[in-house]
Amino acid sequence: MFRQVWAVVMLSGCFVNLAACSPYVSWKEEVKLNDGRVIVVKQKRLAEGEVPREEWLTIPLPEFDVNPIVWHEHLIPLILNIDHRILYIVGIPPTGREIRLYGCPEHGAVGFKWQNGQWIRIPFGDIPLNIYSTNMLINNFPPKGTSLLTILEKSSRSLNGDGRASGNWTLNPNRGNGC
Repeated sequence: MFRQVWAVVMLSGCFVNLAACSPYVSWKEEVKLNDGRVIVVKQKRLAEGEVPREEWLTIPLPEFDVNPIVWHEHLIPLILNIDHRILYIVGIPPTGREIRLYGCPEHGAVGFKWQNGQWIRIPFGDIPLNIYSTNMLINNFPPKGTSLLTILEKSSRSLNGDGRASGNWTLNPNRGNGC
């Protein structure tokens, strides 16, 4: 009897607040590009508890595609930027499971560039030095209830610890891959 009552209570809580039962977290985030523009990207993460497992970014950059560009990987994106008219994303694996999935990425980061309408994985050495500074949320998730994460919020100590998302944290080519 107790189990049935508990199940009804839990299910009704899920119906009242669907987000509480969903393994997905979504928000919009301001991202400042090297050319000075600020764009708003949509992030969606699939989580197991507090661990992000999959990420979708929806990027509105009409100079690359008339439709929003979607990036989907098992990485936490740290950098979304443009260098010499090429769009790049750099992410890191959240756990050992993803490190193995990506073959122990060189220097712990995985780079991609948008080419001919698709994302192409690139070696670490092909990531331009001009985009080494992070411009996306470093923490796994924004505060609960966040619908738009601003650049100012990302640079605050209360949200991102040492303010790494403000561009004070960069990729490190001297870092090993941890494998």
